[in-house]
Amino acid sequence: MDVKYIVALVLVAGLVGGVSNNYIGDYFSNSSDEEKNNDDTEQAEFGTQAPDFTITDVDGNDFNLSDFEGEKVIVLEFMNTGCGTCHDFEKNILKNYYNNTTMPADVEIISVTQGNEDRDKVADRAQGNWIYAIGSDEMTTAFEAERSPTVVIIDKEGFISFSKQGTMSEEDLEKEVNSALA
Repeated sequence: MDVKYIVALVLVAGLVGGVSNNYIGDYFSNSSDEEKNNDDTEQAEFGTQAPDFTITDVDGNDFNLSDFEGEKVIVLEFMNTGCGTCHDFEKNILKNYYNNTTMPADVEIISVTQGNEDRDKVADRAQGNWIYAIGSDEMTTAFEAERSPTVVIIDKEGFISFSKQGTMSEEDLEKEVNSALA
């Protein structure tokens, strides 16, 4: 084969891949550029009071953040059932941390969906014995949890001490939880 032909083929393939990736990413995006730039949405920030919420776990029990205030540090994992990275994070990091004998008794892990997902689907996906709950779009927005997974740690007084979009190591999770406990 002619070298020019191969180079041309590679360039065309790269161009087609780049254009289609950009189109597909925009098509499946959760929000428009206008929504992303909307400054009217009240959002959570480090060191601020976490927005209170009421959610329902997969067993049908309702609870809210203020139920834990003064008693527990909360590790919120925002996820969706179709997210492979969330599944791996739960199976390899959260489950290990939850089952670790060094996890303090005054820590509660809650995996919450980023939107209103089917309760049975969430229950079937559960990786551990911690709370799995159905969230809402409003809760996701309030905690700036646009990506899956997003981890938010709330101290016992109800203030946000940590927030990260994406995964983290078990060691980093333990460090951030211990910081919230201090």
